[in-house]
Amino acid sequence: MKSTFTKSSFFSVPKQVLFEFHERDDAFSVLTPEEEKIEVYSTASTLAPSEDVVRFAVNFLVFKFQFENVHTVYEPFDRFVDEQKKGLFSLWRHEHRFVEAGWQQDPAAMLIDEITYAHPLLPAFNPFVKHKLGQLFAYRHATTGKYVQDSKASTETPTKTVAVTGATGLIGKRIVQILVEKGMRVVALVRNVNKASKALGSGVTCVHWDFTKPEQGEWKEALTAADGVIHLAGTPLFKQRWTPAFKREMEQSRVQGTRQLVDAIAGSAKKPGVFISASAMGIYGTDPTRSVDEGSATAEDLLARICLNWEDESKKLDTHGVRTVQMRIGIALSTESGALKELLPLFRTGLGGTMGSPDHYINWIHIEDVARMFVMALENQAMQGPYNAVGPRPVKNAGFAQAIARALNRPSVMSFPTSMLKVMIGEAGEYASGGPKASCKRIQDAGYRFFFNDIDSALNHLLSNS
Repeated sequence: MKSTFTKSSFFSVPKQVLFEFHERDDAFSVLTPEEEKIEVYSTASTLAPSEDVVRFAVNFLVFKFQFENVHTVYEPFDRFVDEQKKGLFSLWRHEHRFVEAGWQQDPAAMLIDEITYAHPLLPAFNPFVKHKLGQLFAYRHATTGKYVQDSKASTETPTKTVAVTGATGLIGKRIVQILVEKGMRVVALVRNVNKASKALGSGVTCVHWDFTKPEQGEWKEALTAADGVIHLAGTPLFKQRWTPAFKREMEQSRVQGTRQLVDAIAGSAKKPGVFISASAMGIYGTDPTRSVDEGSATAEDLLARICLNWEDESKKLDTHGVRTVQMRIGIALSTESGALKELLPLFRTGLGGTMGSPDHYINWIHIEDVARMFVMALENQAMQGPYNAVGPRPVKNAGFAQAIARALNRPSVMSFPTSMLKVMIGEAGEYASGGPKASCKRIQDAGYRFFFNDIDSALNHLLSNS
């Protein structure tokens, strides 16, 4: 039996930095946890194919398993491969890949470790093997991240202070992590300081802000002290049925909340250099026959009106010398929260299928790409105005369901018409199918390169790491 283990992580450095870390003479030893009881006898002087042999032993209970590995593939800054020459497994091939994307002027990298292995008794022991590999590579990637952080800290001076609203949400948490990785000081404007501090960690300062109680907290001081603001806060649209009261909350949390921030900045002597506000694909409506870009006409339905008013509030800072950016976010894909997480249980049971109209477009985007777009907008002085934060290859709703089924090796035979969705979740069901086909050309022209260009690679990555 043959099996594959994959672990991938993102780092806020060019791929060359990661690759050069792996080329260090002591890399194998540094990446080997002491508690694993691995004895290293010899290492390779190069990652390129050579006569060098990596010799080590793994102690398990009363057994000592000897291994000899050699490097077989070497493509500088892109990948290298080591394979077992002697050892416990009948096959062991470890490929290290380095993928670079993000803003071209300040790229990030994804490290992918993929191990293909085989053993006659693997069916019985594979869960144990995968568990041990998971522990090992969690340590390895964390150690790599620490090296990257330490190397950046030794060469960089303190950088920007960034105020973030919605910092505990799906996209906000990842943005905050990236900003901290890049050495920035992050101040989160949150409703519950204690809860947010636990969620975001000691490296983030949390300040109270509740748009319904603007007189409370020191959020105004935090805004004016910031070099940039990333504004994501807004009531989740699909957390309940859309009653008249909830519709008002949907709009007020976005429009009124943004107005508070904008007014505070406009009235202050010191202003941040940039104000980046979230918006959404809902601004274009639900007509699947349209192909839209940032210059296209906006729709006139409820979500479109909310998005338009939301953006208009943020644009008021243009007249106060603050650069403003509006990120029109598509369906952010993550297994931690959002649409994909809600759909996965249904598909895993074999009951997945198309939600709503099959011919509407799903303008998806991987959580890593959308988070890094916000960070790019913070640092790219040429960016201003609206940008579609979506992947380069939208798929129709039926194709989206089929892609999830493929990634899980499950069928996609069910169909849930819009009328059924409206019975289940009310008016929100009209928007569950997606909408027009949106272009991301403007943000690509601004210098963004995607980690995930197609739906299959995005889903495979998310599900292999979940």
